Amino acid sequence: MPVTEWFIIKSLTIPSSWLAVLLAILITGIIVWRKFGKETEDWFSDAAILFLLVWKFSVVLTDFKLIIDSPLSILYFNGGRLGLFLGLSAALLKLLWRFRQKNWPVSELVALLFSIVMLQSVYQIIMVLVNEALLWQKIITVVLFVALVTLTWLKISISSTWQIQLTFLFLFTHIFVALIQPQGILQSPLFVTGIFVICGSLAYVLTNKQLEFTEEKL
Repeated sequence: MPVTEWFIIKSLTIPSSWLAVLLAILITGIIVWRKFGKETEDWFSDAAILFLLVWKFSVVLTDFKLIIDSPLSILYFNGGRLGLFLGLSAALLKLLWRFRQKNWPVSELVALLFSIVMLQSVYQIIMVLVNEALLWQKIITVVLFVALVTLTWLKISISSTWQIQLTFLFLFTHIFVALIQPQGILQSPLFVTGIFVICGSLAYVLTNKQLEFTEEKL
């Protein structure tokens, strides 16, 4: 969904996408805490903070000359699309490393898959609510992502089959929604979903390999 609304906070002009990211992280963190407990919410918060820091300060890499000429501009800019993917990669790698240290527990896999579906879904819903778009585009986007979140909430803990099915349903839902939005499939949020699905699928494979290895030892 293209950004059509901007918010002015004192001397800062903030695009609606920034607001949507922050609200999505906050809302998802609260929901994860309520569903999985404080320990799970702690690793989600750590990853979210790492993502925000890398995204924000990656402007030093993407526009070094600007920072040298005007150091305070680091407060007003971020690393853009490259910074977004750098921050996302840093956060996901941190999570995968943490899960590896804990031998890929199934409970952590469930929480990870739930979190990535919730995070992107809440972001998409906020974006269509605060930005301009055709009414039918807004309705379809909200209905599909609310349905996806509801199904994920109900089914994610049932079995490994449901976990992988929901992961790819997440991808297909976002592809369909992107096709009806003005920017089409060449939009950053859809690429983010693709990275989420790759990360979730990798965690799924490694978790199940660890589970099979444990069962063989028994």
